[in-house]
Amino acid sequence: MLSVVVIGRNESLNIPRLAESIRALASTCDFPVESIYVDSASTDNSVALARDGFDKVLVLGESKHLCASAGRFTGTLEARYPWIFYLDADMEICTEFFPIVSQLQDLEPYFVGIIGLYIHKLDNGASTVQSFARLVNRGVGATQFGGAVILRRDAVVGAGNWDPSIYGKEEMELYVRLGEGKPVVKFVSLPMIYHYPEYFSRVELVLRLLYPSAGLGKVFWGYGQSLRALAIKGNIFSLMRLDYEPYLFWLGMILVIITGFLVSWKWAAVLAACGVAGFSLWLRPGSLIRYVTLPLSMVSGWFKYFPWFRPEIEKWTGKYLA
Repeated sequence: MLSVVVIGRNESLNIPRLAESIRALASTCDFPVESIYVDSASTDNSVALARDGFDKVLVLGESKHLCASAGRFTGTLEARYPWIFYLDADMEICTEFFPIVSQLQDLEPYFVGIIGLYIHKLDNGASTVQSFARLVNRGVGATQFGGAVILRRDAVVGAGNWDPSIYGKEEMELYVRLGEGKPVVKFVSLPMIYHYPEYFSRVELVLRLLYPSAGLGKVFWGYGQSLRALAIKGNIFSLMRLDYEPYLFWLGMILVIITGFLVSWKWAAVLAACGVAGFSLWLRPGSLIRYVTLPLSMVSGWFKYFPWFRPEIEKWTGKYLA
């Protein structure tokens, strides 16, 4: 039995496509599938379209704290079934993943969920494939997960549910709590979803990492919010266990600085060049730039975490499946 929880805001162009793929998935399953759309105070006709394509539609009241995690938090509480397929409205389920969903009951007890490949179809016509395979200590455990993932509902609720106060990197924050730093979501190398995002140039992507108004908005503060949330919940060391690469990078940079003061800046420069080259070969494309700019988000986001926030349901419509 599966609950499909979709979140979105002003996604009228994407909702019909996703709803059709959910219906196609449901037609291949021999167990009940319910669809839930959680709308974050849209100003277009998203809600009307969602009512036509989903079993339940929840509309959250406007708030400056509304975010993806708030929608998933609400959808999790509304879901009735043991498995939840989380999706963003600008996605579409790949037919190649239908058999995986049909066999969820066979997933090993160790794993709390499953994820596949993301195929990003950019609005400039280009496509990229995102894998969640581990680069080191290769295994079936995913390094992370994004907006599309299937999780056991009891595992999500048992870990405390999604944190509605985290604007970005909320998937990482939940993953840390789900497995206490262990990779407990299974990765399968099959297309899972098509994602239809906006294209950004490399320069624009770098600028988005430097300050909120460059495009990320309040999502910019997500890493710092996650750090503070996990520190409060006592999971900060589990984060370093799961997402150790940025901390390893900055440990190396600190050693370079110490070398500069204690030995010579010439040797420090040599070590820095070798370290950057090594990390560039080891890490995924773009990770190095993200790690260099990460302290900006970490420090500023730390003070943007408001744990008291809970989204309010302004409207609820829908039908329960028999």
